[in-house]
Amino acid sequence: MIPVPLTAAQRESVAAEAEAKLFEGQEPLNRPVTLYEATARSLKYQMEYRVKMMEQAVALGQLDVGKFDMLPKLTANAGYSTRSNDSFGFGFAPNGTIAANPSASQERTRETSGVSFTWSVLDFGLSYYRAQQLADQNLIAEERRRKALQNLVQDVRLAWWKSEAAQRLLPQIDELLEEVDLAIEKSRVIENRKLLPPMQTASLRRGLLDLEQQISMRRQDLAQSRVELAALLNVPPGTQVQIEPPSRFPAATLELRTRMETLEAVALRNRPELGEEAYKTRVNESEARRAVLALFPNLNLDVSSNYDSNRFLVNNAWTSIGASVAFNLVKVFSLPAVNRSAEAQRKLDEARRLAMGMAVMTQTRIAAVRYSLLAHEFGVWDQATRDDEQIVGYLASSAEVGIDSEFELIRAKARQLVSKINRDITYANLEAALGKIYNSVGLDALPSQVDSHATDALAEQLQARLVGWENENFAPKAPPLELAVMIGETDGVPPALADGFRAAIVRILELSKIKVAGSGEGKLTINSAVVLEPPRDGGRPARVKVALIDAQSGDVRFSSEFKTTLSEPVDEEQWRTLGEGAAYRVIGPVARLQAGRVVTQKKLSAPWGDPDLKLSRTTADTIAPGGRPEAAAADPGSLNLRVARELAWPAVERMSKIELGVSLAQ
Repeated sequence: MIPVPLTAAQRESVAAEAEAKLFEGQEPLNRPVTLYEATARSLKYQMEYRVKMMEQAVALGQLDVGKFDMLPKLTANAGYSTRSNDSFGFGFAPNGTIAANPSASQERTRETSGVSFTWSVLDFGLSYYRAQQLADQNLIAEERRRKALQNLVQDVRLAWWKSEAAQRLLPQIDELLEEVDLAIEKSRVIENRKLLPPMQTASLRRGLLDLEQQISMRRQDLAQSRVELAALLNVPPGTQVQIEPPSRFPAATLELRTRMETLEAVALRNRPELGEEAYKTRVNESEARRAVLALFPNLNLDVSSNYDSNRFLVNNAWTSIGASVAFNLVKVFSLPAVNRSAEAQRKLDEARRLAMGMAVMTQTRIAAVRYSLLAHEFGVWDQATRDDEQIVGYLASSAEVGIDSEFELIRAKARQLVSKINRDITYANLEAALGKIYNSVGLDALPSQVDSHATDALAEQLQARLVGWENENFAPKAPPLELAVMIGETDGVPPALADGFRAAIVRILELSKIKVAGSGEGKLTINSAVVLEPPRDGGRPARVKVALIDAQSGDVRFSSEFKTTLSEPVDEEQWRTLGEGAAYRVIGPVARLQAGRVVTQKKLSAPWGDPDLKLSRTTADTIAPGGRPEAAAADPGSLNLRVARELAWPAVERMSKIELGVSLAQ
């Protein structure tokens, strides 16, 4: 047989057919879509998912066919035969004498027919196990369909949120890039006319080019996400899918509360990969039983009813019954090898299943950790965006107008846009990380039986299921604690200057928005001490030590020290400066404790002999994650306690909720 390639006309026909069938029968996409509407539409029309559904249908059809192999064989036959002459033959007597005259007992032309019923016991057993394997293959196809659905929901979630950011940011990016290009051209004119020093002009232009490069790279990511969303919704790739602006941004304000052990247990029960491995084990077990069964004797039963039109027969119709047994004695010797092969396969299946279980548990934990890390990263970018907006505002309202200030304003706008792009892309990744938690535990976005296959109905069911699971396992992040601070011991400070030293500490704390309480009213106590060393080289070396003490337990939450050199004589202003330095040392730790984040103990370089400061105690180097009095009594297995030690949970005030809601809706 010679291979026959497709002709140009055939290729054109295939292409036209594909283009026509790809999008036929779909609901028109003529309005902005929400996340759940986009997900529902992708579940209905996305081609790769439809392929998985067809694979399951094929597996079910093979199972239906395989069931018939277990039935006995009922065969009907009919025949017609003729020959050119009669089938004469010579008979012979018992003594061996050959008859003188030939004779025939069969007509030259005749018809035959019959119905036979045949049943092989061995074939029945083999077909039974084969049907079991096909049933398990159908279940494997179902698990693969579930996994495809879960991955599709995850992919749509990421593409939708990135497209939402692209819909808002791409016009701003194009406008700013045009402004940057004009500024770069202006810099070349300035350079040619020598209005600024050449080094300054080149540096300004280089900074603009760096920012333009960063923006261009991010623009590629955003533009590509719109094409990816169109493909997931199975609309023509050039279609600009309009996004319905979201009314809430839950990923930025939620915290996972369910125990990690609970999530891992749910994942081990629900993940399609583990279900697929279990079914594969059953398939291999059935194959091992088939291999052993094939060694058994084969019993065949045969019942047939026959008819022959030959008029020379005394009985033209008859019934026959037969039974036969066949046993391959040589094949029996392969039984030990068959058993060894089955045992090796069983161990392999178990090892593969355990490896998959470990991978599932790891993926679940990584999903939770990644969500926490991205939440912190989003808080950082959100703070950077707000700071860049303030810088742009200051530069725009500056009274000084000049070439360099104009360039600096453009650079500030570009940095602000880069921060905004990074913030919004990080938020899209944060939403994807939230969806990855759903995916890692094997959550099915739809129930096994849906009420309606209409897109709106599917979207409502998707939203109800996902939001319900979110409400069960997530909770809003707790607001920052208000840990009032008391000023405690101030050793080494002259009594006449102690009030000024303490006032300097209070002043810095209040400027940092840290509440200062009176004696006995605060949660934390700041103890400090100053050690003045003998004068040396015209100065007075000094060591300032500060400790943050839990007012209730007396445990040291943080301690640190710094060295400086004072001028002689040490006046009141220098003592106030030392107090401010001591306050700056504890501002960060207090803020971290208020945000529920971990504070690591910094050991002092030398022992401090004052027992009142309790710096020698090491029973509580870090405050309990969460920073709340009730955190110590919380479940030690919760994600908040087990993961937050390594993570920096962002403070709620670092997320500009109002600004986020406004800017993302622009």
